[in-house]
This record gives sequence, C-alpha cells and structure tokens, in this order.
Amino acid sequence: MAEETAAKRPRLLCSNSGNFTDLRAKLHYQSEVPGKRVGRYINTDDRGELADEHDVREVKIGSARDLTPQPTLDTKCFELRHCPTAVNSFKDDEEIQRVYYPEMEHLVKQASGAENALVFDHTVRDTGATSLNVQMGGTAAAVVRVHTDYSDRSGPQRVKTLAASGGYTGLKLTDEQRDDILSREFCFINVWRNIKEEPVQTKPLAVLDPHTLCESDFIPYEMQYAERTGENYALRYRDQHKWFYYPLMQKDECLLFKTWESRKDRPRYCFHTAFEDLDAPTDPPPPPRNSIEVRVLCIMPK
Repeated sequence: MAEETAAKRPRLLCSNSGNFTDLRAKLHYQSEVPGKRVGRYINTDDRGELADEHDVREVKIGSARDLTPQPTLDTKCFELRHCPTAVNSFKDDEEIQRVYYPEMEHLVKQASGAENALVFDHTVRDTGATSLNVQMGGTAAAVVRVHTDYSDRSGPQRVKTLAASGGYTGLKLTDEQRDDILSREFCFINVWRNIKEEPVQTKPLAVLDPHTLCESDFIPYEMQYAERTGENYALRYRDQHKWFYYPLMQKDECLLFKTWESRKDRPRYCFHTAFEDLDAPTDPPPPPRNSIEVRVLCIMPK
C-alpha cells in the first residue's frame, strides 16, 4: 500500500527544504533543411517549399519557483501571478469572452504597466488532443516545439491584420487604433493557466531565460495558410540555454510571458515549449493536462 501511495504522489517535490528538483527533458529545437525554408502548411496543400525538421536535445529544466528574486516580465519576460477566476466552464467560449477576457486584461495591465490591454484570442489545450490547430469550442494539442509566437516582422503585422480582418473571436481594431498602437511601444503577452482542479503534472510549460539567448540562433518559421502567411521564431540549440518551469501549477495561478516586445531596452522574446519529464512516474501515469492561454496586445503609455 505504501508503494502504491508513493507512486500516485507527484514526483516533483523533493527534499526537506521544500525545493524542487531539476527535471530532464528532451526539447525540440529546429533544424534547417538545405534548399527549403523552415515552416509548415496549415489547412492547405504542401507545395514542397517548407520543411519542419526538429533537433531533439536533452536538457535540464529548473524550478522558477526557487529563483531569487522572482522573475518578472521586464527582467526575464515571464512571471507567475496568483489570479483566481470567476469562470465556471472553460468549455463555454461565450463565458470565456464575457468573463475571462476582462479578468485577463486587468491582470496584464497590472503586471505590464500597459495603458490598455486587448485580448484578441484564446486556445484551450488538452494533452490528449492531436491537432495543433483548432476551431472555437474545440481543444488543441500541447505544442512541443521551442518557439516564440511572433517575429520582428510579424509582431507589427499582427496589429495591422487585427485592423484589416480582425481576430477570430471578434476583436477588430479601427484604422485610428491601429495607427495609434503602431506609433507607441507595445508588446504581446500570453497568459497560461491550468484549468483542472489537479496541479499540472503532464507536459508543463518551459520558458527560456532570455539572457541566455543569441539572436543569431533565431530561425524565422513560416505558417502557410491558404489565405495568408504567419511567422514566428524557432530556435537553434545552444549549450548555454537555461530553461525553467513552475512545478505543480494550480488553477488559481497564471503564467504570463512576453512573446514579442517592441522596446529594445529590456528582454523581448520568451521562447517556450511544452515538455515531458523523462523521469515522471508511468504506473500509474500522471493525469492529463488541460490549460487555456489567452493572447493579449498591450499598448504602453506615450
């Protein structure tokens, strides 16, 4: 009975000090294929111009809970906040937009110092899902590729497309709003939350210390749709990278991280990825992870 109880207990806590262990994980960095650009086709024909080959490397991932001082958006591009929600069902897109979007806009304004914050879409994820792309009301798989969501080209372009065609959840900027935002400093922040009562034990999110990055290792990654092309950054492996995660994230906790930042006097890119703990118990396996992420456009004061 004692062995069975130990097997069911989350492995992540260790030692009498309350500290957390470093984990071993295999992360999917990017490889380049000669003669092809890096990226993938989404809901359109494969024209043979893109390749998405991964360079899988074993790394250590440390506990961000043990960092002193604690990371902030301005020091490391990520931070953890305690933020209970009034949402009853994360399966209800209408409730998410009506209740959760304002909660997250308030949270992000507090954390970032933004004058205004606009949630323009969200994704609910389930580690049992298989597709990375999902329609409203569905769930997407966890992304196991080291990336950040925007590039220096696509960050400003996203503001323009929010005015030209809007976001899929209905947000549409006016031309005046677009021009005002592009005349200011702005950034994109994702807010990631566990939406189950159990703490996260399957495919948690790892974030990379931006001070260990070299921009020469950034690889533009194309996402070719039938009607448009998106772009973010993938990453080449480098030994100096330092990865962190927040062990056993609870439902009342939110991980905020910057996916692109216009200001150049501070860290600008939070590369991130879901990962599997190579030493996690398998008998029984840990419970699946369900999470939600919202994407927020943050407009700074003039």
